[in-house]
Amino acid sequence: MSDALNEIFCCDALREVAAELPAPAAPTIYRSDDGKLMMVVGLIQTEEGLGYLDQVIAHCPFCGTNLQDTEAAEKVSH
Repeated sequence: MSDALNEIFCCDALREVAAELPAPAAPTIYRSDDGKLMMVVGLIQTEEGLGYLDQVIAHCPFCGTNLQDTEAAEKVSH
């Protein structure tokens, strides 16, 4: 995992979960084009290829750390 990606993790639990997911799910945690921290929460195979559902991460699901402003996170562009 790159050093830049490691910087977005607030705790070991979040880092380990993201690191151990298999392809094509990895990387599941990434920064969107406009800098928002995102997590892939679902995958589906379609006739047009692999599709995914992603969600803004406002708080760490493991330690509760506030990772980004909730209002700003609602306005994500891909």
